[in-house]
Amino acid sequence: MTIGKVFAEGRKRAGLSQKDLSEKDGVHYSKEAIGKAELGTRNLPKELYPKLAGAIDDPQTYFEVWEETTGFVSIPYLDGAGIVHQSAAMVHFVRTETVEAIEHVEKTCWFKPSDQRSELEKEEVQRVIMELLDAATSMLNLVAALCKENGFSMKAVFRQWRVSLKAKKYEK
Repeated sequence: MTIGKVFAEGRKRAGLSQKDLSEKDGVHYSKEAIGKAELGTRNLPKELYPKLAGAIDDPQTYFEVWEETTGFVSIPYLDGAGIVHQSAAMVHFVRTETVEAIEHVEKTCWFKPSDQRSELEKEEVQRVIMELLDAATSMLNLVAALCKENGFSMKAVFRQWRVSLKAKKYEK
């Protein structure tokens, strides 16, 4: 799917017209240019991606644009047949994925320096990484579901979270 189509679908989920989106703070892109980008006849400048995502403020769009702007260093929006975007189902999913990740973390020897690990031990570390990414993905998808269910702006929630990280001195 093209980035223009990702934004078009997010815009529609958010109940915005192309004109509404073009008039949002920070967008500075015409309705006509947005329409052409959505159709794939015009490319969007990459520096516009975060502005459009923020203006649309749709959880699924954030996930999809994240991969588009960073490459593969992103968390996917889970929309497979086994996913139910309802908070109770997502909480169960998070619990399952987190327990699996913790079990793998606890089974791994962390005392040995990485340059002294055998190939088998390095493979186990890779399994731990995959389990941790599964847990992180489930948690961020729960955040998206909770934002959507409760009408919270994901952008505002993340902004508030970043302030709290700085207050805790986790981030400069």
